[in-house]
Amino acid sequence: MTQNIIVQASKSLIIDLIGEILYFPIWWYGPGLKRTALSVFKSIKNTNRNLALVIMFKSLFKPMFGQYDREGRIISFFMRLFLTLGRLLAFLVLAILYLLIIILWVFLPLAVVMGLFFNFSVLWK
Repeated sequence: MTQNIIVQASKSLIIDLIGEILYFPIWWYGPGLKRTALSVFKSIKNTNRNLALVIMFKSLFKPMFGQYDREGRIISFFMRLFLTLGRLLAFLVLAILYLLIIILWVFLPLAVVMGLFFNFSVLWK
C-alpha cells in the first residue's frame, strides 16, 4: 500500500527533528565547545599581537626617538612603562571577557533548562 507523500514527509521531518534535538547536547559540549574555545584562544592571541605587548616589553629600556642622554632615557622609560601597563591592563580585561565566553557557553544550556523547569513548576502548582 502506498502512503500519501505528505504523511511520508511529515514522518521524515518529525524523525529528523527528534534526532536534531537529541544530538544538540552532544554537539554543544563536543564540537561546538571545541570550536568556541579555539576561537577564543585565537582571539586572545590576536589581541596580544594587536597590542604588541611583547614588543613593548622588549623595548622598555630602549630610548625613544634616539634620545640617548640621561633625561631622554628617563622620560622614555617612564613613558614606555606607562604605555606597557596600560596595554597590559587592556589585554587582561579583554582576556577575562574572552574566557567568560567559554564559561557562558558551558553554563547557558543548564541555565535555560533550569529556567524552564522553574517556570513550569510554578505553572503546575
